[in-house]
Amino acid sequence: MEPERFSSDSAKAIISQFVGFLLDSYDLTMILSIAPVLAKVLLPPESALLATFNVILSYSLTIIFRPLGSAIFGNLGDKIGRRADLIITVIGLGLASALTSALPTYAQIGIWSFILFVLIRIVVGIFAGGEYSAGHPFAMEWTPYKWRGLISGLVQGGFSFGAALAAVVEGAFIDIYGLSGVENFAWRYVFLTALAPAVIALAIRLSMKETPVFEDVKNKNLIRRTPFFDLFRKPYRRDFLQVMLYMTGMFFFAYSLFAYVPAILEHQPSTFSLGTAETIYSFGTYAAFAGALFFGAMSQYLGRRRLTIIWAILTFILSIPVYYLLFNSAKVGNFVIASLASILIGIITQGPWGIIPIYLSERFKASMRASGVGFGYSSGIFIGGWFSIYVPLMHNYLFTSIDTPTNIWFSTAVLLMIGAVLVGIGQYIGPETLGTKLVEESQKV
Repeated sequence: MEPERFSSDSAKAIISQFVGFLLDSYDLTMILSIAPVLAKVLLPPESALLATFNVILSYSLTIIFRPLGSAIFGNLGDKIGRRADLIITVIGLGLASALTSALPTYAQIGIWSFILFVLIRIVVGIFAGGEYSAGHPFAMEWTPYKWRGLISGLVQGGFSFGAALAAVVEGAFIDIYGLSGVENFAWRYVFLTALAPAVIALAIRLSMKETPVFEDVKNKNLIRRTPFFDLFRKPYRRDFLQVMLYMTGMFFFAYSLFAYVPAILEHQPSTFSLGTAETIYSFGTYAAFAGALFFGAMSQYLGRRRLTIIWAILTFILSIPVYYLLFNSAKVGNFVIASLASILIGIITQGPWGIIPIYLSERFKASMRASGVGFGYSSGIFIGGWFSIYVPLMHNYLFTSIDTPTNIWFSTAVLLMIGAVLVGIGQYIGPETLGTKLVEESQKV
């Protein structure tokens, strides 16, 4: 059965996933936005931009392990239920993220500091991949039909909200301790703050009940022996490959904001200080939250597929103009115009993410939903996760006459354009999912 109205259980499920997804983004953004600081702490002195690329690359290496987490915990979520799965993942994600604060520095143990950093990011990636495997289905299976689009946008907006919160927290630490203080010791305190959302999410999840949709799967004896491997068997294999193409483009969308807007604002010819750059970037993440909420709500009326295709076309057209606006305003130090550009980029790149929780939940049957949502989501990482290689390659070999030696605005715009093409094609070859029931019929195919 599917819920017909909101209940306290619905609210708990939604808040739980909002906070859990917030934690995932909080950790991600903390790494990406504080990359110049981590480069000085964990790596030997070298080019500031190259060192930042190395920190970002280390995160790319770790997110490649998210599919492994999705496979493990997605399969588990389809076997034992969404709730138990989520309790395990939030504990692992919170502790691993906070463990970053205990890292020794390069000055203390040399390159081993960076190696340990990468190993911690791998553990974070595994638990993060498991977090949305059961989390998105849990929230969507507790949401009444008419509210699916809006709640999908709200849940996904937790990611943007987490990014905004991370930027604010980092900015606050810079204001309190100064940049030198953050580089010397306060960066550890920044990562310790990840424990707060983890504790909140864990407290909520311990009080939750299993979803009625999964209870229905158990009552109908539909639990699969190998839900994860069923994704690659007919007739589900084509569905998975379509989702993978679509999600590859979506990851290009995501990192066009989260990875490279801070990099554009923090490196020459930008004249902004690190604190000012973080403030401008935070505006983009606030707008991203609003964009995801709007996109999710509109998809309930226009359809997931049609709205996404229209958005992809507009994104392709606007990519270069909006990134040039950001670059040029940073170059001349125009705070207002740079903030406007950051807001536009936040809306453009993160709006389409508003349908991901419900779209992926509607694409896969209840008995394989955690596996399908988790690994389908993570499958975009196989190609999209190497964004930290694509942009430097374009910067160094294709667009040297357009980018500056220390800034990558045009290469980032091209990354977003490629993402728009993949998202548009991915949705075009897939079905419209609006109206799909989340419960599964007794007869398994």
